[in-house]
Amino acid sequence: MYYDRTLSSEFSKLIEPNGSLSWLFTFVKGHDDLDFLIGKNNKKDQKEWISIYRGLTRILRIRPTSNAQTIIIDAHDKYKNMLSNLYGKDKDVNVNFQDDLSTLITQIKENPEFDKYYNNKKEGYYQNALSRKYGICGGPDTDFVIIDKEAEVGYEDQKEKDKLFSLIQKPYIDLKRNISIEDAVKYGEHLEEKPSGKSLDFLALDKEGNILLIEFKHGSNTSGIYLSPLQIGLYYDIFKSLPNGYLDEAVNNMLNQKQKIGLINPKWKAPKKIKDIIPVLVISEYNYRSTAKSKFDEILQITRTRQGEGFLSNLRTYNFLGNGLSELKLT
Repeated sequence: MYYDRTLSSEFSKLIEPNGSLSWLFTFVKGHDDLDFLIGKNNKKDQKEWISIYRGLTRILRIRPTSNAQTIIIDAHDKYKNMLSNLYGKDKDVNVNFQDDLSTLITQIKENPEFDKYYNNKKEGYYQNALSRKYGICGGPDTDFVIIDKEAEVGYEDQKEKDKLFSLIQKPYIDLKRNISIEDAVKYGEHLEEKPSGKSLDFLALDKEGNILLIEFKHGSNTSGIYLSPLQIGLYYDIFKSLPNGYLDEAVNNMLNQKQKIGLINPKWKAPKKIKDIIPVLVISEYNYRSTAKSKFDEILQITRTRQGEGFLSNLRTYNFLGNGLSELKLT
């Protein structure tokens, strides 16, 4: 298992101040509906990327080539079909494609097909707002900073993943199956067949030195909210299973790189020591009349009966409306 999302120094320099793509940083920061995701997966192949997101959807991904003067600009086919000349292999890294990117964004905004990712002002809209507030637009005194989005622990190969991930996942699959059997009408049928999500929404670091594992839900997603203890518990166990000190080092490396680029305020003072890993649930536009609260508490108690009373004992829950987080009592 590994967690290494830092870019190579050569690729990172492209978007750092005075880099060939530094204009892209200014462009994204100037658009409230856009945000960055940088990262690396696959330890053997060292695949890395710089992506631009609009809500829940990636509209552009830049990857390096063996030639330092060229890049690959990629995205989902639906965006390529809208503006094919923007994308392609062996694109000159020194060419400013800001006008094409502006045209693409305009077309996306005018196309109702993409409303569910941002324009409907639900999960994607608020995820974007949270990410920018505690990332690229964050100040030196914010309570925490977002280190990574769509955070995933990697595996050397499929054999290792089948062995290690399956051991962590199995208790949660069994729990879902038992919950469905206990009351399918109330909680849903065949919950064990529903995926828990491929990645953690956000990994953050607060001033006290706590690593925050943040799962994000919109208030309209009732089942997503009350089943979230199972999802959060799975991510918590995965990240806790990394070797001692490994996650601490990875988080510090990503923090340093993002501050160098500007994706985290360079004046935000990092804690001297990592203290703990804290599971967090953030809900946007929480509906206080929803059945999510009572069911959330019930699922949590069912899980603690089987997993132990200490399950997610340090869980924090918040409501987010765009300006900041407010404490939310769900238990």
